[in-house]
Amino acid sequence: MLESGKLANLAEAHIAIVRMMGVRIITGTVPRDARAALNAGVKSGQLGRLPKKGLLPEAYFHPTAKATAVEQRQKIATASIDALKKVLDIRA
Repeated sequence: MLESGKLANLAEAHIAIVRMMGVRIITGTVPRDARAALNAGVKSGQLGRLPKKGLLPEAYFHPTAKATAVEQRQKIATASIDALKKVLDIRA
């Protein structure tokens, strides 16, 4: 895939980007073709995936970067909770 310096298609590009970044956090919408490519990467074992759960966002990650993905998801969830506390004027 990357050895030749060229990517065969857009799906490989999405997979390669996540593998280079280590983690891709999904907080909004993703185009259907990009999501299909990422899910194909999960199915083939090139990527891992943590599904959205409550305030924890969805994450795609390099198989060796699961701990980083979990940590980043937790930071985002904590930031969301803090923002809600400010809006609702809750002191804790």
